[in-house]
Formats: sequence, structure tokens, C-alpha cells
Amino acid sequence: LIKLTLFLIMPPILYKETTEAKGAASKTKTQEPARILARRASLSFAELLTESGLRASITLPAKIDGNVNTSSSHTCNGDISEGARAAVADWTLQLKFWGKSCFDEEAFSFLLDDIGYTRPREGLFDDLLEDVAYADPNFDVSLRSISVDNLRLMYASEPYLIPDQAVFNNGEALMSFVETLFRKADVTGDNVLDYDEVTQILRRLYGAEPTQTVVDEAFKALDLNGDGQVDFEEFKSFMLKANVNDVSVSALSSDFNEAIMSPSYSTDLEFVYELEKYCKAHRGVNHHLLENLASEAFGKKKTADLLLRFLSAYSKFNSNFISHINALLETMDNLDHIEVLRKNLEEEMGQYSEMTLVEGEKMGIKRESIEGIPHRQLFVELVELLETKLARSYSKFIPDYICEKLKHAVEESTKHGKLGLLAILYFGSELIVPQMYSYILDGLRLSMGLTNDEAKFFLLHIDMDNDHADALREIIVANCRTKAERLVLVKCTRLLLDARVSFYDSVLKYGSEMSEPVFGVNAANHRCFSDIASRSNVLEMCSDYIKGATVLDIGCGDGHISRELLHRGATKTVGIDVSSAMIEAASEHPEKMRTEYYVVGDVAQLKLELLNTTNQTNLMPGAGFDMGVFDVTIASFLFNCMSITEMNQCVGDVYSLTKPGGYFIFIVPHPAFNSGRGRDSRNYFADRDLLLEQQIEDELKTNTYSKTLQDYTDAVITNGFEIVKLEEVRTTPTATNLIVKLRKSSDASSSSNNANTLNMLPKKLTWSKAAMKHPHNAFVVKIPFEVKKELYVAALNAYEEGISVDKLDAAGYFPVNSFVALRAFSVSVRNRLLHETGLVLLKGLDLDTFSTLDTTDDPDQVAACSKLVYYIICSHIGTVDGSARGKLFDVKNKHIDAMDGKNDNVLFSVSDCEATWHTDGASKDKVYDCVGLLCINQSGVGGKSKITNACNAFDSVDHILPKFMMHELTRPIPRDILENGKGRGNDNVGTQLSRTKSILRLRISYNSYPIYVTKKGRIRFRYMRHWIETAHEKVRWRLPTMLRIAMDVLDDTLTEGCCFHERLERGDILICNNSCVAHGRDAFQDVPGQPSRHLVRAWMQCQGVDLYEASKR
Repeated sequence: LIKLTLFLIMPPILYKETTEAKGAASKTKTQEPARILARRASLSFAELLTESGLRASITLPAKIDGNVNTSSSHTCNGDISEGARAAVADWTLQLKFWGKSCFDEEAFSFLLDDIGYTRPREGLFDDLLEDVAYADPNFDVSLRSISVDNLRLMYASEPYLIPDQAVFNNGEALMSFVETLFRKADVTGDNVLDYDEVTQILRRLYGAEPTQTVVDEAFKALDLNGDGQVDFEEFKSFMLKANVNDVSVSALSSDFNEAIMSPSYSTDLEFVYELEKYCKAHRGVNHHLLENLASEAFGKKKTADLLLRFLSAYSKFNSNFISHINALLETMDNLDHIEVLRKNLEEEMGQYSEMTLVEGEKMGIKRESIEGIPHRQLFVELVELLETKLARSYSKFIPDYICEKLKHAVEESTKHGKLGLLAILYFGSELIVPQMYSYILDGLRLSMGLTNDEAKFFLLHIDMDNDHADALREIIVANCRTKAERLVLVKCTRLLLDARVSFYDSVLKYGSEMSEPVFGVNAANHRCFSDIASRSNVLEMCSDYIKGATVLDIGCGDGHISRELLHRGATKTVGIDVSSAMIEAASEHPEKMRTEYYVVGDVAQLKLELLNTTNQTNLMPGAGFDMGVFDVTIASFLFNCMSITEMNQCVGDVYSLTKPGGYFIFIVPHPAFNSGRGRDSRNYFADRDLLLEQQIEDELKTNTYSKTLQDYTDAVITNGFEIVKLEEVRTTPTATNLIVKLRKSSDASSSSNNANTLNMLPKKLTWSKAAMKHPHNAFVVKIPFEVKKELYVAALNAYEEGISVDKLDAAGYFPVNSFVALRAFSVSVRNRLLHETGLVLLKGLDLDTFSTLDTTDDPDQVAACSKLVYYIICSHIGTVDGSARGKLFDVKNKHIDAMDGKNDNVLFSVSDCEATWHTDGASKDKVYDCVGLLCINQSGVGGKSKITNACNAFDSVDHILPKFMMHELTRPIPRDILENGKGRGNDNVGTQLSRTKSILRLRISYNSYPIYVTKKGRIRFRYMRHWIETAHEKVRWRLPTMLRIAMDVLDDTLTEGCCFHERLERGDILICNNSCVAHGRDAFQDVPGQPSRHLVRAWMQCQGVDLYEASKR
């Protein structure tokens, strides 16, 4: 069997080496059990790392390739995790308590007695000896005693070390292996696979010649876009099957809590208020150019000149306002709204009320100078007046790039019809113009002394646009009643405001003397900017965090810092630079390492660039892009080459990509010592974002964007970083640099706008004895009559119109105010789930209500209406997550035994066997806040649901178990891979392909995470023992004995705390906090002639909604 297995999965050379090593080992250690030798015959990770080209870049366990790394036998403490080192220390302490120098069978008995272990003990100590023997072939089992050094080696064995190694848990090994498979098969080197090349991959993975049917099905599955060939992106995406969050939702997360998008949680007025607040705080309204113009910060002449350039450029953009109003009028059918727009249009054409004309005269604006004159003409007259005063004109010389993004934003918004036009007129104009124009007006008065009559265009708009905004708000409120409408309004508003920022930046660039940041170099002396870049100081500042770190080097240049960090212990570096020449130099450097990656990209769009280049950097496109990918980020002389806007966007992306507790270190020329113009107080502020020449030494100069110290501090603090240290470094008599060390808080999820379920630890919720003694009083909630009435009417109406759950947007299909009572009720339920008990059993739904539509009792009709009611309830409690198995999942017996080892990738939800204590979701990259179950039909026999509190269980086992055993519950543990879908096994070639042994081993090693994560009154419990056991089997690891014992204790403790063990009744809805509450189910049988057991599951994300509700309060 061993030979056959090795033949199927290993190249012949490795197989030969393996068998020789095995034979040598058997000669020297004949007393060892055969199962130990069989386990040693597995070279899975050594082989896979060799295949991936990563073997030299990682410290593997002491026993590898059939040999012992004798040099590490007594020094492996540095190769094990921090948690494992603490476990070894606790072992040593416990031995002292027991009066032992080594861990023998008597000490083992003491341990089991101390923890109250009640399960059979026979063979457990022998199993522990085997764990140690597997880790250390020099260990003599016959001595039946384990030393502390033996324990260290056990913690350096594959089951402990591999899940904790960065190269595995960040997906590096998996992605490298997938890439190697592709590159070896791509014999033509054209970066695509044809039919024959796919056949070669199948032959390699299966170890046999595939049939034509298998190849046909595999090729069809891999060819995701149907173009008749398989490119690397398609191949990688299919093989990895990463749980990647919806990009559209992720894009919202930095500015808006997703709950604001759903009418289930926010009213129309609340949504509009939040979007207005976003607009008024946006840099498109409060840009530093506007502030400097208003304060005449550039001096009279320069301010006046910039204002003329600004308005000359703006005239190329604002000429379509009237056409937008007319286009919007064509989409309107509400007479009141039409009247509002017509009044706006009349004023744009110079038709004012008598009151407006009188008010204008009071301000010194002549009646005849505005009456009957369109606003567009007033603007043209103003520009001409400025041109006359300054004796120059820029109208014919405005570069196209200045208004390019503004025009694009308007064009894209108009494609969305009425909603896009509303965004243009309201959020992109009438709402923000009064503030923007006030800045311009102040600047015109200070720099050029304009009178009110001369500046009448701005005075009229500042006054009237406030009135227009108030009137237009009613139209906006009437057009944001669905999530889809809100998403369009947000998308267009953001696009328009970002385009305004680009416009202001471009005007500054146009007004500068230089157009690009450049570095001047004296060729004779070969001097360059890096010579004074204080690299040693930067490296020193991050030295404490480099070992084992994944590092991002933005603006990496030729990769010098990346290479140095790898030499100092970093596991992986990713460098990005806008210069293709620099990236080429870095990639071709003779000392480049295997885990050193470089990509060309614009760091102003850092996150997007990295998402689009994961195939080049081997960054796993999963949880990391939401929770953080990098431990350390370095930016050496980057931000002085970026505008303030670009820097802010880049810092925001760095924050998102940094792991909680990670560091960001950057260096820039000291803003207070920029020698470009002499730094008097006026220029220090007025020069912001201007390109200035900075003379470093006689032979070295650079043109960089000028910034103030506050520009840097505002950027990092606004985006959430903590400033750890500022260091001023003088490298030459004329060059002073500023080095800034930043940290992302370990509690980086406190903001309601950047929170997601993965980076938020839920609140720890324990149950009192009273609650556990009286569960029906503690957890049962009766659905109020008014709520049921709303639900019945909505579900019946939707069903009669042929609307199913899959087609239903619960917040958009139904009329406004359909769920007033439900909304209030859902808030109380969500509060119970996240802040009180973590468990709610909703009672009172009468599903038979839905069988009265006609004279026949149609079970399908009842089920469809019941699901509609259930989905509406769930969508008000939280956001229903349908990314893995649809919005709702039918829990029905499909007659597949999930416990049968022959059945791979089978969910307990489609089986009738017992489901032991668990939480839902087995993917490292995906967690769910709450899980709900609706009972449509009970089982005939069995099938009782059972509930227990995992927080209470944690407190109990933490009190019972010594620290070295608690380590088993808090270290990364591999879990089996469950594919998205119906969970009925590997029913197609595509699924089988991504679950071949080599691929699955690496997917499982990536899919490792702790059973318990706790911090400061917060906790996440993720558990199902079966998936832990099958993961170890598929990776070919025997389950570590100490982990088995710890899980035994945990299971017994969970069972002891079980306070609910009942069958759900028809119409019951059970909802659990999926991080604090464990649930299970007895085996069941359906009775012939009776309806089969039918429950419906929903997964909900609730924490973001809860944060939004808290922010409203």
C-alpha cells in the first residue's frame, strides 16, 4: 500500500530516496511499531515544497526527507512558534509540580487525573510516545519517558509546525505549487494551456492516464470564460477556490457601513443624511487648494493667477448643467418633483422671483446685470473680467488632463439614467457648490478686490443652491428605497467627488513650474537619491518585526530593501513600483530569492493593483485582503513623489493590507527643511502639493511634492494608524529626513466603516445558571402579532406574483413601510444575539396560514411562503450571506452518510447521522456571525437539536487544563476543505481535480485556524471535530494525542453545559451566535408516509449592522 501510494503521488527519484531512507531507518529502529514507519514514509510536504521551488526558503521540522536534522535536536526552540515555546515552559513547570524530571506514564496518569479525564485511557500514553517518535527518530520508545527536549521536537513536527508556518498559512506553498503545475504543463510557454497540456496536468495529478471523458470535463471546468483555452488566471482561480468577498461590498467598506445600503436597517432619510455627511467631509469639497485660495496663501499675484487658471479650466466642465436638468425631467412622473426641477431650470436661465432680485440689489448686484441672463453667460463674463484685470488668458491653453476625470465621471453617471443624473445634480453639485464657491469668492475678493456685482455669479449660487439642495433632497429621498438604488447613488457620488479632487490636483500641477517628480543625478560621481535615503535607519526601525514576516515594499525601486529584509529573516517580500525599468532590475538581480516578488503598478491604487496581480506575487486572494496580508510595510522616499490625494489613498490601502498589530514605516525628506524656496511660514503652507526643486548637495537635486508635517500626520491618523515613533535623521549637512513608524491596532475593527466579520472578534457571552436552568424563559421569544401580520401579507403577495427568495430583494420589492413592526422587533433580536444571550428561539409562526390560498394542501406552496417569511426576518436581523450555498439552504436527508470515510466533501446538512458539537463554516476565509434554522417539518424519529454555550465551556476548560493543553485549542489546526455548493460529495470532475491529493494537502494546510481565539472580553469559537480529524487524515498526519485529549475534555464540557435538547416544532426559528454558541443534532429517521424532515438554514452577518445601529444611537 505504501509503495502504491508513493508511486501515485511522487516522482520516481523522490520515491527511490524515500524507500532507501525508510529501509535505513527500519534497520536501526526495528523495535518501532510499523505504523510509525508508515507515517515516516510520507514525504508530502518535503516533496511539495521541492516541487514548488520553496524548499530552500523554509525551516522544516527536525525530521524531514527521512533524515534527522541533528543540528536542531537541541536547538529547535527557535523553530517552533511562540505558543509552542510557552507550552514547553508550562510542561517544565508541571513536571516540577509532579516531582518529575521527565514525562513518564505516572506523570501522564497525574495529568489525566488532574483534568478529570473520564474517557478510556488505554493506549493513550503509547500514542503520545509515537507522536514523539515520529518527530525524533532517535527517540527510544522502549524507555517510555519523554524529556523536555523530546517535547520541543514534538512541537517542531509537521502537525504542529506546518499550520503555523507562514509559507503554508498565507497560501504561498499552495499558490507556488499550482503555478509550478501550470508552468511545467505549458510547454509552449504562451501562458495558456491547450487540450494536450491539460491532459498532461491530469496525468501528473492522478498518476495515471485519464480517459477522454475526464479530460473533456476537466477542460470545460477549467475554461471559465469559454474561449477554448485555459490561461493561468483561470487555472489558479479554479484550483485555489478561494473565498473572496464581493469586490463591490469591499469597495464600500472604507467609507460606508454596508448596513446603510439596506433599507432593512436605515430609513431613506438616514441614508441621505449619511451620504450628505460623506460629501461634506470629502476632500472634493475641502481640498487644500480651495483653502489656500480662500486665504490668499500664495500671495496676491499667484493666487489671482491660480484662480484664473482654475476658472478657465472649470468652464470646460460646467457647461452641461442645463442639459442634465432637461434629461432628468424626461425621467420624472411626479408632478411635485417636476416643478422643483423646472424652477431650478428657470433660475439657471436668469428668471428670478422679485424677492431674489430685491435681495440682490441690497447686496449691490444690479437688477439689469442678472435678470434674463443665463448663469452660463454670467460665468463667461466673470472669466473675461479676470482675464482683463490680469492681462492674460488661459482659455485656449488648458490641458485636457485637467478635466478628463470630471468628464469621465459625468459620462459614467449619466449611464445610470435617473439615479446617475440625480447624483450629478444633487451630491455632485447643488449640495457642495455653496461651500466650494465660498472658498473661490473669498479668494477673488482678497486677491483681486472684486465687488459683489463683479462676483455676482458666485453670490447667486451660494444663496440659491442652498435652496435648490433643500428642494432636491425630497427627490433623492423618493429614489433611494432599494439597496440597488442606494448603491448606484453611492457609486456615482464617490466617482464625482473623487473626480473633483483630481481636478484640484491637476490645477495645482498646471500652476506649478514643473510637471513631474524627477531625480537629478550627476553622472560623473554616480550619485543618486538612495545615497542619502537613510536605509540603515529604516532597517533598524523595523528590525524587531522582520523575522518570519511577510513584507510589502511600496516604491521598491531596484529591490534593495526587500533583499536586505529577506537576509534579515523575512519570509516573503512583495515589491511594487511604477517604474518598469526598476522592477526589471529588481527581478533580474542575481541575488533574488524564491519568495521575493516584484510587480509594476501605481501605488496610488495599491490594493487594486495587488488584487489584480496575485498570480505574480502568490498572494492568496482570500481573507488577507480584508483582514490584512502584510506584517510590515516599507515606503522609502515614496510620499514625496505623490500628491496629497494620492498619498491619502495609498495610506488607506496600506492600512487595509496590514495585519492587525502590524507596522508601517516610511521615510520622506523632512518637510520643515525643504530647501526649494526657503521655508518662511507663508510658503510652508502655500507650497502644499506644488512640485519644488530640492537641492540636496551640489551634485544632487530632486523635484518633489511639497507637504507639511500635518499632511503626513493627518493621512496616517485619519486612516487609522497609531504613530509609534518619529525620528529625524540628518544624512548630510543639507539633507534631513523624517522616518515615521506606525502601527495598526490589534483591535482594528472598532470603526463601523471598515469592520467586517473576519476582523471583528464578537463579544464574549456567557450564560448564568439561572438561564441554563430555565432555557425557555431565557431564550424563547414570541413573534408579536403585528410582526406576523406584516410577514404573512408580504410573503403571500410575493408568492402570488411568482417571486421566490432567490429573486427577492426583501428591502426593495416591498412597498415603503411594509415592515415597521418587524424592523423594531429585529433590532431587539439582534441585540439578544450579539450582546445578551447569543441564542434566540422564535416561536409563533403558523405555517398552515400559507395552505389557505386554495382548496388543496400544497406542501411546496407552504415551503415557498415559509422561506419568504424566514428570509425577510433574517434579512432584517442581519445581512444574509449567500456566497457559499445560496441565500437559504434546505437541510434535508439526501441519504449520504457524512461520517463514512468513503464520502468526501459531504455536509452533515444532507445526512441523517449525528452532527456533533460544532459551529457553521469550515473555511479560514469565511465566518458567519449568526446561523438560523427554520423548521418546516420535524423528523419522524430523533433529530433533536442541542445547544450549549462555548464561552462557558472555554472558562471551564481554561480552569481545568494546564497551559500546554490549552495551547492545543488556541493554535492553528487544519480543517477539511468543504467546497461551495450543495455539499453532496465530489460529483463532478472539476471538484475532483481541485481535490487531488497534492492540491488538497496544501489547501488544508492553508485552511488552518484555532478552535478558540480570545482577547479582552471577546471570543471566536470555530469547531467541528469531524473536519479536524478528516483534515489530519487527508494530510496523512495522525491526530496529535494531546489535541485528542483536549478535544475530549472540550466535548465533555460542552455536553455537560447543554441546556436545550429538543426537537424544533413546525414554524420554530432557532438563531445562534455562531462564535459563542455550539449546536448539534441527534441522528434521525424519516417515517414512511409522513413528511420528511425539512429545516432551512440561513447564514447572517450582523456585527456591521449592529455597529451602524450603535452609531445612530
